[in-house]
Amino acid sequence: MRRTGILSVLNGSAGAPVKGAACVVLLSILLVFVLNISPSRAAPRLSGAGENTPAIQMSDGFDPAVKLPAALVLDTSLRSELYKRNIDLVLEIPAVSRLMTLYLVSERLSADDMIPITREAAYLAQAETDITIPLREGDLLPVRYLLLRMMFQNSDAAAAAFAEKIAGTKQQFIAEMQKTASMLGMNQTVFFALDVAKAERDSDIPYAVTKAITVLDSHNEQDSAGAPPLPEADSTVSTAATTLHDLARLFAAIQANARAKNILATQEELIQISLSTNVHVVAMRSPSSRLWTLSENRITGAWQMMSNRYSLAVSVGTTPDGISMMALTASLRQANMTQTMLQLYQKVNQFYTKSVLTRAGDKYRGAPEEAENGELFSLVYLDSIDYVHPKTDHFLLPKLDYHGNAPYPLPILKGAMTGQVIFTLKDGTRIPVRVGAESDILASNNILSRGIQQMARNPNLAYSIVLVAGILTLSLLIVIVRELKRLLYWRRLRILEDTVQSAHAILVGERTREE
Repeated sequence: MRRTGILSVLNGSAGAPVKGAACVVLLSILLVFVLNISPSRAAPRLSGAGENTPAIQMSDGFDPAVKLPAALVLDTSLRSELYKRNIDLVLEIPAVSRLMTLYLVSERLSADDMIPITREAAYLAQAETDITIPLREGDLLPVRYLLLRMMFQNSDAAAAAFAEKIAGTKQQFIAEMQKTASMLGMNQTVFFALDVAKAERDSDIPYAVTKAITVLDSHNEQDSAGAPPLPEADSTVSTAATTLHDLARLFAAIQANARAKNILATQEELIQISLSTNVHVVAMRSPSSRLWTLSENRITGAWQMMSNRYSLAVSVGTTPDGISMMALTASLRQANMTQTMLQLYQKVNQFYTKSVLTRAGDKYRGAPEEAENGELFSLVYLDSIDYVHPKTDHFLLPKLDYHGNAPYPLPILKGAMTGQVIFTLKDGTRIPVRVGAESDILASNNILSRGIQQMARNPNLAYSIVLVAGILTLSLLIVIVRELKRLLYWRRLRILEDTVQSAHAILVGERTREE
């Protein structure tokens, strides 16, 4: 009976109430089925509707046609990515160890410190036959010389001397390097060795790198466009593993440290070294010195390190049209990347331009702000800001966000910040610009209030007024004291005169009586 009833419902042989119930059951089953669809099979969202929808990138459409397997170019003012290729690929780049050591030494040691050469450092120096200054155990050398030796001459001995000075042992210093990398957000970076030149000599080149070099040679023989991808680091890493994205964080931290930045901004230097045996004058020359010359000194900082794993070149400077940029490139083979770096600067200059976003003093076209007394006042930009964008696209969203805290208490001074206007680029980059009142909004309109506000805004004027007032007050006091002295003198004379007249009257009276 139950089966017959169900069949009769499905076949439409039951009455209207039964048909309605069947429809409800079928709709319920369909609804449950729809609600339980796996998210991966759901219909795709419209562009921009979901949180995970990829934003438009400024570098979209930019192909510099340079043979670089991995590269990252950033606008140094806003850190916008102007070009990227394989920037999140984990590579064995020994140069990251040198850069991290430079950063830690600049942060932890004083420029006047003398670094002792330990037994380990002296042992590593024996293999540095191409460096003219020998290091012996017990020598004391200045920080700057050892930094230049490490960065310009790829010295393991200098790195070991720093490590033992800061942390006691190389292993403990590597732990400090790893900790600092985590603090800088370099989550894909792992350090395996401090003496990376020795680690390269003592270990075989990974098979993946050897194979990739063969592919690269074939690619270049065919003169194909672009470059083949780099092989990702594997378990055979013996120096350090990192990404260009992580390296950009470290390079930015180095640029924020004046001493570390100065090392990478040095082209060549003569430095005097006093050792127990003799005094030496050493000529130090950056491995990227040609880059300064060929760029007509538009490059302000650069460094490169050749490796039989992955070579690295970094630089910061401006294009011919004044676009400030930071470039990091990685390449197979121990090939000089100077020409490739210059080509990158030229290509960025051709594709991008720099435009005015705001100028200090320009009026903000949004709604006015309100003071606590109900008075409305206009806003002006307090900062002059330029931004980089493709020549064919201003890359700005039409919406501006203003953040303020009205009503504002009086007095409101011209030039004092009252809020921020947020410009947003299409890739999500937000650019805050300070805004303030166009003119002074005072509690009252009398001359005294305006004078006080003028002095508050101009300390030099206030000091001048106070000085003049002091001089006038002192002059007035001198005049008053002088006049008081004259008045006292006149009073004494008056008293004397009255006394004489009284004496004269007495004498005249006595003579009259005698007569």
